Amino acid sequence: LCIHGDKQQSQRDYTMNEFRRRQKIILIATDVAARGLDVQDIHFVVNIDFPNQTEDYVHRIGRTGRNQEAFGTSYTFFTSENAKQAPSLVRVLQEAGQNVNQDLMQLAEEQHSITNSKHGK
Repeated sequence: LCIHGDKQQSQRDYTMNEFRRRQKIILIATDVAARGLDVQDIHFVVNIDFPNQTEDYVHRIGRTGRNQEAFGTSYTFFTSENAKQAPSLVRVLQEAGQNVNQDLMQLAEEQHSITNSKHGK
């Protein structure tokens, strides 16, 4: 199943109903699915690209583990092209009590140093 902004609303509704009823267990979506959809028991979210805003990342992965008994795992492809967003992502992960990959932590520290040197700090 897939859902994206080029589909008509009726097609999106049909797709989401199929996904909620577990007729299909994989849904591929653009950011059109990041907010406003209520689907229970999503165990995995895979982000092929990191969004432009860290807040959008939080909404994307917020589909996983939405109740106290639930669990969820998010996989995100984060590349050097996303480096400027590393400090923000690390902060969000730490605030949520998540483990932070050491490579990501190092990238965030490098970006922080670059930002400080540009601003004369």
